[in-house]
Amino acid sequence: MRRLLTLVTLLVCGALLAGCADIPREGSVRAGNPVTGDESNADVTLIADGPVPGASQEDLLKGFIAAASSPLNNYAVAREFLAPAFRLDWNPDSSVTLDDPGEREFARTADDSIEVSASPAAVVDASGVYSERSTQGTVKNSYSFAKVDGEWRITDAPNGVLLEQSLFETVFDQHILRFFDPSWSTLVPDVRWFPSGSAAATRIVTELLKGPSDWLAQSVTTAFPDGTRLVRSSVPVADGEAQVDLSRDALTADSTARKRMKAQLVASLEGVAGAGIVTILFDGQSVEIPSLTVREIRVDSRPLIMTDDGFGYANGADIERLSGISDAVEKLDPLSAAINSENTQVAVRAASGVYSVSRDAAPVLVDSRSGLVDPTIDDAGFVWTVPASNPGKVQVHDADGAAYHLQASWPEASKITSLQLSRDGTRIVALINSSGTPQLLLAGVRRGADGVPTSIGEPVRFPVPSGTPIAATWVDDHSVAVLSESSSTRVSIVELGGPSEDLGTVDDAVDIIGSNGVEDMRALTESGEMLSRRGAGWQTARDEVQFIATQIGSPSD
Repeated sequence: MRRLLTLVTLLVCGALLAGCADIPREGSVRAGNPVTGDESNADVTLIADGPVPGASQEDLLKGFIAAASSPLNNYAVAREFLAPAFRLDWNPDSSVTLDDPGEREFARTADDSIEVSASPAAVVDASGVYSERSTQGTVKNSYSFAKVDGEWRITDAPNGVLLEQSLFETVFDQHILRFFDPSWSTLVPDVRWFPSGSAAATRIVTELLKGPSDWLAQSVTTAFPDGTRLVRSSVPVADGEAQVDLSRDALTADSTARKRMKAQLVASLEGVAGAGIVTILFDGQSVEIPSLTVREIRVDSRPLIMTDDGFGYANGADIERLSGISDAVEKLDPLSAAINSENTQVAVRAASGVYSVSRDAAPVLVDSRSGLVDPTIDDAGFVWTVPASNPGKVQVHDADGAAYHLQASWPEASKITSLQLSRDGTRIVALINSSGTPQLLLAGVRRGADGVPTSIGEPVRFPVPSGTPIAATWVDDHSVAVLSESSSTRVSIVELGGPSEDLGTVDDAVDIIGSNGVEDMRALTESGEMLSRRGAGWQTARDEVQFIATQIGSPSD
């Protein structure tokens, strides 16, 4: 549903205008009247001021940086600060650097040039990929000036936008590109950020046709034939319909591939207002393509727990045991467990190692190495294990116990606390410690034609709160919760391709387990209390819980 549009004026005069000392300086935002009713989720558009007559070079530069916070009409106002010969050369879409404007420094390097120093908190690249910076650093950009009709204008500037971090989610929208897993059974997210506005659909489809992010490329697949591109330079959205006109390359796709192409487009354009229907054209000719139902992975909303009453799903005060599974798990005196989607196989960590427990079959000891972290499992039947003190020695084991060694791509890690496979089996996160610094690593999983994992790709690194990392869990298909301890035990949500969020403290928590979203997470305390999210806090849902098992789906998916 298209949300209502609220306009917020971006005032950039500050020192630019004489007699406006009461107006905020350097591009701050003045909010309008309070938004009520259905407008409470309104989009916000920043409206920038153009150049002020008589502005100095530095004031003009500050005005330009502030005006670049508004992408309206392809950054039309920001381009007014540029010399006519340079206006079309400047490419604001090449990158976005997010920073705190209070830390910017302006230094004159010549009579006609100024250097701006900034400390990036995050960067968005030309493809819309967001990267949060884990260490402080400084970037320096140089701007040149010349007089045009008696007024200073910018004649040279770096491509991209320098944006106040607090404005990012006002100016940019999150969109999730969707690619298929290798089995063509589910869609895998690739999070991107594009400027709010009518051009979003075009950016989404353009990047979808280019393919997934580099780190994900060998773990997913796409239905679009090689070379497929947009025939028109835009994807028009009108009357609830997005029209995607693809080049003739797409004609080589058979009927199954075409349905998959449509599924990728529909899912990727889901966040675009007014694009409820997607119509596909091949070189200008409309083509009728049936819709394809794709599995959406959800776990059982009930926690799967181990108590003195046994192993099973919490059902009120009772335990719903799993036929052919629970007895075998309980006899192992388990310490933790992870279960597959069909509830037919469980990876169990016990004192003697990690076991694979299949329905109505004897448990198989798949890894007897000491100091193993909690195992993870996939729907291809593989159990993943790694010792906490040897993070590079990752192994996968089939249900019969055959082991495959995978070379992990995190040689800097001295310890690993958590290894968690995504529910679609295409990605893995590792919570590691490197030289005393905790990091969350995200990497693609590469598999052979038979589904056997063959390698782990180069990881993307995400900063996590300082302190001792305790656990990590998938919250949904594109975010992970991290539990860490310093002066208190805290939970943070790491958006895998977006800003992180601190959820505050969880007293005495020793583990955290995801479900179907942030509000459905559960934590476990040292005393055996299972906590559920309630508003901004946590509430005891059950006592005397030994552990909460990780689920990767449910039989009803």
